[in-house]
Amino acid sequence: MSMVRVAHISDSHLGSSMFQLVERREDARKCLEKALDMAMKKSPDIIVHTGDLFHDALPQNDDLNFVIKLFQKLKDKVNLIVLQGNHDHPFGHRYNLSPLIGLETMGLIKSTGDKAYKGFHRTYDGKSVEIHLVSWSFEKELNRVLHNVQPTKDIALLFAHDIPHHGNDMPSTFDYYGCGHKHTFKLDKENNVGRPGSTCYVKWETESKGTKKLIVVDVDSSGCEYDNETLNDVREFKFVPPVNISKMGPEEADDAIKHGLDQISPKKKKAIIIMQVNGIIGRETERKMERTKVRQYGESKYNPLLLHLASNWQCNVSEDISFSEPLNVELSIQEYMRATNDASTEQINEILPKLLGDSE
Repeated sequence: MSMVRVAHISDSHLGSSMFQLVERREDARKCLEKALDMAMKKSPDIIVHTGDLFHDALPQNDDLNFVIKLFQKLKDKVNLIVLQGNHDHPFGHRYNLSPLIGLETMGLIKSTGDKAYKGFHRTYDGKSVEIHLVSWSFEKELNRVLHNVQPTKDIALLFAHDIPHHGNDMPSTFDYYGCGHKHTFKLDKENNVGRPGSTCYVKWETESKGTKKLIVVDVDSSGCEYDNETLNDVREFKFVPPVNISKMGPEEADDAIKHGLDQISPKKKKAIIIMQVNGIIGRETERKMERTKVRQYGESKYNPLLLHLASNWQCNVSEDISFSEPLNVELSIQEYMRATNDASTEQINEILPKLLGDSE
């Protein structure tokens, strides 16, 4: 049966440097190359990147040159489509100033050019395939394409940087809907909506809660068949199970974090280790915790590229604070700030009369 095979990736963010680590710039390039190599092994007719190829609309020369050389290798082997994501063009939806314009001018990719939308058709394996592209734009532009475009060819595909709708809310107009932007994998086979996730870690807070995959979809007039391959970052990310330090004293909290670090075993050199530290603690505990020594403990144990302790705790209010005149708002605020050693006490005292309407 005649069909078209699409390999779908997204959100490479070349030029990004998580935690300002220069090594992550090279990592991002390697991850994109790895994803494309994986895609080519599937012998696709089309490779689609649904946006945020670059992290900045003015990419540095090393990232731009890397992309040019990489895409030149694919030029005569596969049709490469790259959408403009929100990072790929300057503020104000100025598509004509995107670095993707140059790549399209060189004949390396197909994109939406200087507009948000482009539609065209190609023939694959004897089947006429209609392709509609929507770069990052106002939602009304996507809705216009979703509800007003009526495909006439054998197979119809729609790719957008972001599709903020649930699959059940999508019209059945197109055979496959591909999107990106959210950085985590999602595949709704019932409604044929695919989102591969990013090719590398860019926002660990989001991406650690999901997966990243290459989506390969075979599309014909009778439906879609899917194949997925996990995309692992070339850098090892070790997410330590969160530690809760509620109601602990400083020494106990430090020991709890060290114990959490003891539970992991990175497999590669120069890994990135991330631990969230949660809970509700007293201000004295927060003040006396020796976070630098705790970090040095983990660094000496594993020699990572980075050890990040995400301070996700909250400080509680001391239960023994008493107010001499509870109905006196200004005095109560001052007593609270003194009891909690608030660093902004002096500034707050200066503006309190205005805030409370006591000034003339």
